[in-house]
Amino acid sequence: MNFILALTFAFHYQTPLSAQQLQWFARFDVLVTHDPLPRAQVDALQAHGTKLFLYEWSVAFYDTRATAWERSLIHTNALLNATPLRGGAGANDADAWYFDPINARDRATMLAKKLRAVGYDGVFLDTTTAANVRPAALDEFKRRHPGIDYDAAFAKFLAKLKREHVLIFTNQGYRDAEHYLPYADWDLTESLIGSHPWTDVRAYFSQLPRERYPRVHFAHLEYRNVERTIATAKLFGGAGYVADVESPLYFAELGEPRGARVDRGDASYRLFAHGIAAVNDSREPLHVGNVVVAPGESIVRVTK
Repeated sequence: MNFILALTFAFHYQTPLSAQQLQWFARFDVLVTHDPLPRAQVDALQAHGTKLFLYEWSVAFYDTRATAWERSLIHTNALLNATPLRGGAGANDADAWYFDPINARDRATMLAKKLRAVGYDGVFLDTTTAANVRPAALDEFKRRHPGIDYDAAFAKFLAKLKREHVLIFTNQGYRDAEHYLPYADWDLTESLIGSHPWTDVRAYFSQLPRERYPRVHFAHLEYRNVERTIATAKLFGGAGYVADVESPLYFAELGEPRGARVDRGDASYRLFAHGIAAVNDSREPLHVGNVVVAPGESIVRVTK
């Protein structure tokens, strides 16, 4: 398996950035925001080499946040629901309209135009795949387009978006890799590392289709435990980030791996040219040369 040294990424959903935040996020290769940052901050970040991605609900939009173009689609065949829907992947207290990926032909063009207007490099597509479409809307898609797979249709939208020279960051596109990852520059796992025992995490990560899609950067977003998150990312050749937590571990330079990951029951480690990454979920200390990882602990350590 080819090992790709990971770029760094961050998520931050409040705007504008403070001066301190601007300095902090300028250290990352990629920053995802929910709403556009002020243009001066966009320019400042890009001057440091940071690529900016704007949040987009992949399958639908909220009535209260609709653009003029999106509003023009309501009650046309560009949408799958004739009346607004709530719940599912969306909020329980907000009306949502679901795109028909076949009939909403101008969506890629309009989204690219939106990104160019705010100076962003790409889009973060949240809640991907048909699994996140409300059943009533998905049933309408099947009625309109018998024999056509929703995600295969969505893939054509992604292809159009790439032709608009837009960078694409998908959330869990790996769950339907053949339709999403050919077009993704980045793909996200969310809350996977911190919510499962290590043997399950290791199994999930071992199944990520890295070899089939070597150009995709795999990113791992969590909400607690920086050490475990970054250690896991290092073990598998991805990048990790914990929301609202600043840590020097994001930038730990371990260099090239000196060998394959070593698994010992509920623990794993990997040696690198300049350090070690390890996760120990076992009840016993993990000994790796002169390094001891206590039970329940994870480490990312630069040794030289």
